[in-house]
Amino acid sequence: MQDAISEILAKQLTGSPLTAREQQELDAWLQTPEGAGEYAEIMRVWEAAGNVKYQMQVDVDAEWERFRQLTQHRIVRRRFTWVAAAAASVALLIGVFTFRNSTQTDMFKYVSGNTPEMVTLPDSSVVWLNRNSQIAYRYNESKRTRTVALIGEAMFDVRHTGDEFVVKTPQRVYTKVLGTSFNLKALADAKNVDLSVVEGKVSFGSRKVNTIVTRGQHASFDCRNKALVPTDSLDVNTLAWHTGQFSFDGKPLSQISAQLGAYLGKKITLPADARNVAYTGHFDNPTAEQVAEIIATAMNWDYKISDSEILFCKK
Repeated sequence: MQDAISEILAKQLTGSPLTAREQQELDAWLQTPEGAGEYAEIMRVWEAAGNVKYQMQVDVDAEWERFRQLTQHRIVRRRFTWVAAAAASVALLIGVFTFRNSTQTDMFKYVSGNTPEMVTLPDSSVVWLNRNSQIAYRYNESKRTRTVALIGEAMFDVRHTGDEFVVKTPQRVYTKVLGTSFNLKALADAKNVDLSVVEGKVSFGSRKVNTIVTRGQHASFDCRNKALVPTDSLDVNTLAWHTGQFSFDGKPLSQISAQLGAYLGKKITLPADARNVAYTGHFDNPTAEQVAEIIATAMNWDYKISDSEILFCKK
């Protein structure tokens, strides 16, 4: 890792504000495959080492040096990487590991592949991970806190245990709950973190700027401006990657194709002059063939399906 990026990450992890230039350099690094992968590992190790602090008055250089010492021995596997902290007992099982150290902290990590997957946390909460997403779960018995670090998108069904449950993202956005169900989208390089609450209510935002979001509401945090976007009603299509249920009422085909394409894992290409054509319809766990046939029939188009694309063209 470049020394400049290392210093920027040290500041971010320990709560020191970044300059505009540093934030720009970090954003550019996160947009590279190498940067995104390394950042995911760093965030997980930082959580595992118990070094994420709520207080901001810390010695940045000393904390970063301590963290760097933990990452000297690196083990790589095909689906994920991890770093073993000293005095930790690590057990590996199909991409999942847990450990307990002297602070009585349980750790659990899972990384999804190219398809969404369901994960049951040690507290019996259920998390559905969207494709190419990951979580690291940490339970501190002495503090009675459950902390999840998320990169990607996940649907949470949190079990009420009386212990605090907080989800953290790479953008330092926090979602705090007791028992509820919500969807959170926080890609590593995203400029916004999006929350949709299905049941219950949560506190959402940064340490200084946050709000309460309740059942049936959607909220977004603008990470660049450190500001909350006004809440609005939940769009059921936001949850469609998990439920498989899409409902469109006069929406532009360009928007529909983007959402369906993300769900199917395929690019959907429309005729150039038809992107803003309005479409109304419903899809229930659709396949690529069903999407192509329904839209082509409605628009009187032809279509071709390949491994990576659905291509529509006029007859």
